[in-house]
Amino acid sequence: MPKSKPFRVAVEGATCDGRTLERQHIVQMAQRFNPAVYGARVNLEHLRGYSPNSDFRAYGDVIAVKAEEITEEPLKGKMGLYVQVDATDDLVALKKNRQKIYHSIEVHPSFADTGEAYLMGLACTDSPASLGTEMMEFCSKNTVNPLASRKHDPACFFTAAVESTMEFEDEQPPQDEGKNFFARVKALLGGTQQQFSQQNSENREAIEAIAESQGKLLDSTTQLSAAVKGKADATELESLRKDFKALEEKLKGQDADQYSQRPPATGGDGQSTQHLADC
Repeated sequence: MPKSKPFRVAVEGATCDGRTLERQHIVQMAQRFNPAVYGARVNLEHLRGYSPNSDFRAYGDVIAVKAEEITEEPLKGKMGLYVQVDATDDLVALKKNRQKIYHSIEVHPSFADTGEAYLMGLACTDSPASLGTEMMEFCSKNTVNPLASRKHDPACFFTAAVESTMEFEDEQPPQDEGKNFFARVKALLGGTQQQFSQQNSENREAIEAIAESQGKLLDSTTQLSAAVKGKADATELESLRKDFKALEEKLKGQDADQYSQRPPATGGDGQSTQHLADC
């Protein structure tokens, strides 16, 4: 799955239910977070659906957390929490369509009786007010927190939603896959006609591999072209295409059974036994 670049999801300060996300909370979350201990999943609106087909299914996992003091206005001097996400394709599609661009985290202030804070989950939303100042004011005036059903534990709290830009790391296409595949097939098919006869079964496999993998090779060539765009000489790619085409044409005209017939059996003196059949 695609991985995001680190992005800010919380800043020290007020939360959605009247408490405060303290600087030490952020530092502790960054120091203690370990997916092997407890994994923080990405969801919508802090809602965790039961069905994998629900809109409120999981959209990925937090894989790294760090704390960093903000150096730019208007939040200069405040401590920020930054995360990296291993996203599903659905989350990538949401972000490309500029949906759910605000983020809020669920914090346990004393995880597993350690006395230190831990990141429990990350939520995406399009309505920051529902997890921001209006919700904070509403929660502070009610004895029953309307967000209680969304928490992992009653002690947890949600931070106010902040706008974040989730950018994804570029996927690196395989290097020289087209060349390597072509060279491997060419090596299998090389040699004299006698060798072709002796290795007929291997050559048949090579021909079948070409037929089955032509689409893959073309895709790899496209990826190779994108990877070396602006750096490599286009003539080299064109030469590869021509070589592949020439090999393809050669194989089309090749009779796979031409050299696979068994030679006539001979007697003990090395002479043909054909005259015995005529008797």
